[in-house]
Amino acid sequence: MEEIKKIVNFFFEIAVLKRIPRAGWRNIGIKNPDSVAEHVFLTAQIAYILGKMEKASAERAALIALFHDNGEARIGDANLVTKLYLETDKAEAKTLSDQIEGLPEGGEIKKFYEEWKQQKTPEAIVARDADWLEVAIEAKHYLDLGNKLAEIWIKHAKNQLKTESAKKLCETIERTSIDEWWKEIPEIKPQVKKVEEQK
Repeated sequence: MEEIKKIVNFFFEIAVLKRIPRAGWRNIGIKNPDSVAEHVFLTAQIAYILGKMEKASAERAALIALFHDNGEARIGDANLVTKLYLETDKAEAKTLSDQIEGLPEGGEIKKFYEEWKQQKTPEAIVARDADWLEVAIEAKHYLDLGNKLAEIWIKHAKNQLKTESAKKLCETIERTSIDEWWKEIPEIKPQVKKVEEQK
């Protein structure tokens, strides 16, 4: 019964990530940025696809990405400025250890996090690249909506990438409009073309 209670408490704690806004976007005036949970969700999916592209274990890359920000449930999201003054990496590692203590498979979650931090495996590198690609996608979203300051975030993310696939994806992110995905749906494309021709 105690193990079940620990698991349920873990779930409630991780749910807090849905309510923690990503901190860095405030520096460029974004009033309602995405949450840490939203960031992790997209990062894990990117990691899976990028893992396939890079011929790494896509499943492992996605799992590394899935758990990489768990500590932020206790310490919050720290932006680049905050990290200059606080030892957030150390705090996040301790937080994760405390969170998973007593959890079944907690040791495996810890290994995912340590792999993330050490950046020595193809999967960890893919997961980190996925993290930066998610930043580039979010920045592109803000840029297309008129926040010119977001462009520096795309450039910064691009400079952090290690894999060739991630670099190609980021170049395409830069050139692609955020609404292009739905305009290209075959059933919608003719309607969009018709409306655009009326301009």
